[in-house]
Amino acid sequence: MSYKWQALWEETIEKSSLNHKRNNISEKDRINQSAETWYKNYDHKFDHDDLQKKPEFEVEFNRLKRFIAKDSTVLDIGAGLGRLAIPLAKEVLKLTAIEPAKVYMNVMKDRAARDEVNNMEFSDDLWSDFPLQEKYDLVYSTWSPAVSNPAALMKMHEASRGYCALEFVASPPHVWDFSGEIYPMIMGEEFKPPGNYLNIVTTLYDHGIYANLETWSFDKEVKHQTMEEAVEIWKTSLGNYTRINEDVEDKLTQYYRSRMNPDGSYTFNLKGGVSCMIWWKV
Repeated sequence: MSYKWQALWEETIEKSSLNHKRNNISEKDRINQSAETWYKNYDHKFDHDDLQKKPEFEVEFNRLKRFIAKDSTVLDIGAGLGRLAIPLAKEVLKLTAIEPAKVYMNVMKDRAARDEVNNMEFSDDLWSDFPLQEKYDLVYSTWSPAVSNPAALMKMHEASRGYCALEFVASPPHVWDFSGEIYPMIMGEEFKPPGNYLNIVTTLYDHGIYANLETWSFDKEVKHQTMEEAVEIWKTSLGNYTRINEDVEDKLTQYYRSRMNPDGSYTFNLKGGVSCMIWWKV
């Protein structure tokens, strides 16, 4: 008996916490609001040029580089700050970067101009709205929620004439502080994810696509120097699901203080997390 794996994923999405977000703002506004908060309170602290010199980045870069040649055209879905898009663009004929968050797009364009990378095209569309006017040799998305349902996944496949690749965390969401502790504390229920890597692999299988799966372990440290920046990020994430009032802020403040380091900072450590890449040839 054959199983309808795509239908199972769609049912999981329907029952997930993400499907019960508040509808007071559009998805694009939601993405921009979140990106601005994260960039202001976290992302801007890092020297991304230094991060690209680390061995971990070279390994990640090479996972994608094996799919390209000098005459390749590439599509990056959810390019963020251009961490991978810009160095990959230096290796190919053309790279198109999709990023709906204005703050990330502006940083990416500035970095590309600084590095004199002139073969990039940019789109601020949501992936669901991006018009497919050509096919690409490589279509990929890394650490982005852009490809999180069957329609987005199959659009990715449709956009490629060569390879597709997805890279993201495979560990269950409860291992993170927000989805494992903060969301349940405020919402009074566990966080229900909209699926996992197996939903992607099995949905592709439903369509006769036999994808490759690679996994590796990682450790992650997230540090906030002040209570204000941590609470601001948590409030932005929670605002997708509930109204932020004084009671919510008090609970977030108490949570921070109960886990605060002696110097007043907050550190979340994840040991033994698992990430994965799913890739396939079209």
